[in-house]
Amino acid sequence: MITKITEIVRDASQLMYSKQVNVEQKGNASNYVTSADLNVQNFLIEHLQALLPGSAVIGEEDADIAGSEYTWVIDPIDGTSNFIRGLDLSVISVALLKDSKPYIGVIYFPYRDQMFWAKEGEGAFLNGNPIHVSDRDFAHSHLCSAMSLYDKSLAKPCFNIIERVYSQADDLRRLGSAALELAHLAAGRVELYFEIRVFPWDAAAAATIVREAGGFVEFLFHDSLPLKEPFGIIAANSQENFEKLRTIVYEEIPNKLY
Repeated sequence: MITKITEIVRDASQLMYSKQVNVEQKGNASNYVTSADLNVQNFLIEHLQALLPGSAVIGEEDADIAGSEYTWVIDPIDGTSNFIRGLDLSVISVALLKDSKPYIGVIYFPYRDQMFWAKEGEGAFLNGNPIHVSDRDFAHSHLCSAMSLYDKSLAKPCFNIIERVYSQADDLRRLGSAALELAHLAAGRVELYFEIRVFPWDAAAAATIVREAGGFVEFLFHDSLPLKEPFGIIAANSQENFEKLRTIVYEEIPNKLY
């Protein structure tokens, strides 16, 4: 199953290189969809559902096919703004949920030909080689975070959290792709992650990969992955770092914001 999924995802990535890409805004001035997003998603839906007949699909670009033991959660291009600008910091993210819980996660970083994947209980891998989170302590950690680009009214607590973590940790990173940042955490390249508002397609695949790589993930104010609403998320490489980051986040965001 993993081999077939990764083959489909790799094939889908070729649609990102079309010479003609149309760009449209959706929602606000910072949120975009391109013809490549739609083409990749349509390809993934067709081939993944053929791989698992009767499976449902939740996708970023208006795909919501409900009702199944198995559900695909798809982000055809996570980091669309990066993609439009030619920054080469975008990934394809595909998760398979079993009974609404993350089961398989695949993230493909086509610009470096890096295929991250994990299956519940079987570990996490990068191009077939096992990966594991780093063992760095908080003082030597890098934090990946953002300021809620699509709802800037949430920026203040984000800035507060970033400032507090930065004062105690090593440095910050902001790549513009939640799935890519979490994949880097799983591979031991960064240690801390916080986003105040993401969607299931941003985090479903990555959550499985991070956990199977030995890391820790929590969806703020939720016991399991929310499928029908945005949510906050924290992740870390170790239990100690996770608890320290979690304390800071919940002190700044004591109540659900949306």
